[in-house]
Amino acid sequence: MPELTNGDVTIHYERWGDPEAPAVILLHGFTADLRMWNESVEALSQDFAVIAPDLRGHGLSSAPEDPAEYAIDAYRMDLLVLLDELNVDVCALVGCSFGGMIALDFACTYPERVAALVVSDSSPAPASDRYGDEFRDRERRMLEWEEVVRKLGTAGLAKGKASNMRDPFLGEGMRRRIGNMSADAYLGASMMRRQRPDLIPVLAERLTMPVLLCVGDADPARSGMRVIAEEVPGARVVTFRDTGHGVPVLRPAAFNHAVLQFFRDIEDGRPIAAERTVA
Repeated sequence: MPELTNGDVTIHYERWGDPEAPAVILLHGFTADLRMWNESVEALSQDFAVIAPDLRGHGLSSAPEDPAEYAIDAYRMDLLVLLDELNVDVCALVGCSFGGMIALDFACTYPERVAALVVSDSSPAPASDRYGDEFRDRERRMLEWEEVVRKLGTAGLAKGKASNMRDPFLGEGMRRRIGNMSADAYLGASMMRRQRPDLIPVLAERLTMPVLLCVGDADPARSGMRVIAEEVPGARVVTFRDTGHGVPVLRPAAFNHAVLQFFRDIEDGRPIAAERTVA
């Protein structure tokens, strides 16, 4: 099982494809793990060295008890250690939701290490007056879920959320995914979402690499993605019709196609800036 250490924290990761090929790093969402990318690995690893870690507190990686161990600086350093350990000088960085927050932060901090950036279902700041009501409502629910975890643990939250799902198979998957996460990890990572820095003022200056933004038109967090698009006018924006939060999982084939086309256009020197809708 490949893993590395950053201080007292062990980070589990997996690799696919030719290790000599250009590297693509995949960062999963909150309460998920690297298996979130199962539907993307085969498509991407044909031409790229694909690397996906379990972010700290998730999957098989360490889950520290100290909430301070989940600050954005810690996630940024985990990624830097991963790249250095694997001798990846520059990569294409792909992040979904929580992973997109980390990808944005890393790309703004170390733009020289990111050749291309793909962000899906995410936001550049914990709050903004430019976000819509649906975004703010979702954040209020996240705070309510934190209180449930404090009182009942992740198993209690997982049971409640799973019972509200129509599909029992998907409900059981959610129950296991959230229930297997420690309360310390859930609360620490959730705190990071709320306490990360506001990147909006630096996006235009720091995101000088090609940028692809993927968002579902039914995602309550889509206004966060719109703010990124407004600040980075050279970005490519792909909107997925009738799609909620989590494009790579909900629309894997269409997402993979958009990402691979983005990479091909970069390699061929074609224009990146565009807005497209995928049915």
